[in-house]
Amino acid sequence: MVFVCKIAAQAGAGVMITGRMMVKCFTRGGYHVIGYPEYPSLVRGGHNTVQVRISDKPINSPVQYQDLLMALNKDAIFYHMNTMASGGAIVYDELIDVSKFTVRQDVKMYPLPLAKLAQAAGGTEQMKNTAALGAALAMIDYPFDILEGIIRDELGRKGEEIIKVNIVTAKAGYDYAKANGIKSAKTVKPLSSHRSIIITGNEAIALGAVRGGMKFFAAYPMTPASTILHYLIENERKFNLLVKQTEDEIAAMNYAIGASYAGVRAMTGTSGGGFALMVEALGMAAMSETPVVAVLVQRPGPSTGLPTWTGQGDLRFAVHASQDDFTRIVLAPGDVQECFFMTAQALNLAERYQIPVIVLSDKHLSETIFSTAQFDQSKVKIERGKLAKKLPQLQPMERWKRYALTRDGISERVFPGTPNGNHVASSYEHDERGFSTENFVMRTKQVDKRAAKLKAILKEMPPPVVHGPHDAEVTLVGWGSMKLPVLDALQLLEKAGIKANFIHFTHLFPLDGRAVKKLLKKSKRLVMVENNSTAQFAGLLRQYAAVKMDATLLKYDGRPFFPEQIAEEVTKLKATAYKARKPITVVEKEDLEYYNTQKYGL
Repeated sequence: MVFVCKIAAQAGAGVMITGRMMVKCFTRGGYHVIGYPEYPSLVRGGHNTVQVRISDKPINSPVQYQDLLMALNKDAIFYHMNTMASGGAIVYDELIDVSKFTVRQDVKMYPLPLAKLAQAAGGTEQMKNTAALGAALAMIDYPFDILEGIIRDELGRKGEEIIKVNIVTAKAGYDYAKANGIKSAKTVKPLSSHRSIIITGNEAIALGAVRGGMKFFAAYPMTPASTILHYLIENERKFNLLVKQTEDEIAAMNYAIGASYAGVRAMTGTSGGGFALMVEALGMAAMSETPVVAVLVQRPGPSTGLPTWTGQGDLRFAVHASQDDFTRIVLAPGDVQECFFMTAQALNLAERYQIPVIVLSDKHLSETIFSTAQFDQSKVKIERGKLAKKLPQLQPMERWKRYALTRDGISERVFPGTPNGNHVASSYEHDERGFSTENFVMRTKQVDKRAAKLKAILKEMPPPVVHGPHDAEVTLVGWGSMKLPVLDALQLLEKAGIKANFIHFTHLFPLDGRAVKKLLKKSKRLVMVENNSTAQFAGLLRQYAAVKMDATLLKYDGRPFFPEQIAEEVTKLKATAYKARKPITVVEKEDLEYYNTQKYGL
């Protein structure tokens, strides 16, 4: 059973909290749930939505349609009436004039006195979102007591009077729908009392960092990475952390590097424009072999780009950030479980190899709410690498060989204050003791030393995961959050009679070209799916593994791929034996934007 509901209205109408409460309602009924938000880059105004998709079986991504639309203003009907499922229903306030809208005949329209119900219950007109939530649950015959419990949990900090008004308002909407026979085509009953946790990708990254031993986090707010900072600040004392909101991203990276040099596991987080400011210091971390983890939550660019939308256009940037060649690791989790464990892994990798590690996420994964099993924290082990604890006595004016030339490229590391561990650490090329040098031989040896870490890193990088049948007629390839829509697309393709599988990469750089080539060559046809305009990862695979895709599906309009779009394009490709000379660009069928609703005369 699958049910999809969308809550939509102007900013400030409570869309986000209503969506989160609905996600909790269904999670407490034992369902798999996804809450996907969309909003424009505005301080105030614009159109906000949350799509809540539920299923009795595992699901991974939002979809293009909804069975029920809770339209809290006129804009909501205009934007979403054409994405209603067959037999769907639109619930809206009776004061909204819908006479100019041409809604399909199979879609039922239910005008409800939402504002009046809220006011009669002792609330304000602005609480019509609560009345609409109650009505929506009544339409699918979902128990009200679950919603009542969630209202108490969600609004508990605001006092009993606020809780009571919201419960009465929600019940008024619920009772009105029941009394007037307002029903959805689908009925949703709780499956069990089993509870999953609900969490966003950014929250999972934050928790993974905490479990991985991070004790210092520095960042400057930048959408869509900001909620990592918000979550850690809110829980700073609970997790025994030091969280610093810095004056800019340059300072954030330098703070994190300084804390790491002092011996504290440290991390920073930002989006593309902020990461651009961090890259000089990123190079300093590489030169001084100071471990640091940077979370790069992608959004479309260049420059300010589309601040509140999604994309995968920063892969090449992450791989090549800062000048000259140096070893770094780039990881890209594909779901919230991977967000948790891979962030903890990033901290281990950074310290073991004394290098920068970049965790690539994106707006879609980082801000969408997912139900998931609790994280098995026993799987996380903290590994700090080569730490020198007791050092031999130094001669007068002598310095310890912090950058000793070793076979594996990893020198012992000491924290400030370690007896006999005096050394120089700077951004300059150096000798074994850290003193700046322009000696040609030593420069070559130090570059080779830092590069020698690559051999061990490649052995540690796990291979990509293959989802689906090994004898598939076509193989989809993707990285990071592409896992979400592609896994759901595989089910659609199976129903269409196409046997497809998916190779998902999470460890993007460095790549073991031989191993990757051996794996990919087993596939009959390869189709890359990416949220960028140049197939960046396809380019890396060709560069490092000498593998060329048979076709590429690209989308870079700011929205993620929806599974229906992938299935539709792959089905078309079957007629050409899954080959395409040019990249296939997927674009939304309606030319709409949430930024300025006045342009449509609404």
